[in-house]
Amino acid sequence: MTQIIISIIAFVATITFYYKYTKLKDYKKESRTSTDSGIFEDNTRHNFRINLHHQPCLITLTHLENSQLSQIKNKQFYGYVDNISTSGLKFLCNFNFPVKDRVMIKLNITIKSYSFTLTGEIIRKEEHNQNKQIAYGVHFNKMSEKERIRSTKVLNEVIVEKKKKSNMVEIR
Repeated sequence: MTQIIISIIAFVATITFYYKYTKLKDYKKESRTSTDSGIFEDNTRHNFRINLHHQPCLITLTHLENSQLSQIKNKQFYGYVDNISTSGLKFLCNFNFPVKDRVMIKLNITIKSYSFTLTGEIIRKEEHNQNKQIAYGVHFNKMSEKERIRSTKVLNEVIVEKKKKSNMVEIR
């Protein structure tokens, strides 16, 4: 019975992700970096985020609008994905780079033995002085419908697995 309920929850979550994506695909979110000043919109989410608790990833800087940063174009470095949705993610790393101008990345990550290569734009930067890590918010772009459905399926599997684990803890 529990497996049926979990399957229904996963199915509803998949339909919800897909419905929100089709309704909001023309919506352009504006955000900020921590170095910008002025008035900005609230940081609202349109997709459910899943905590991955420091999932390792490889990040490549693919485009930097600031020509003074051309020496770090195609630089690769490792980081950790903190949370992810079908529209973006937040990763942590020790590499500090300015994001006031447009910065595009490619991020390679494996979730539940599925490999993903995701491209996106850095839309936010958070500096954490106590652990010297920098958090970057990424908005995915140019994700095909097939890839979006694949990522939704994998993220739903993660949700179901976490739900099963939490149910096991409650039973004990």
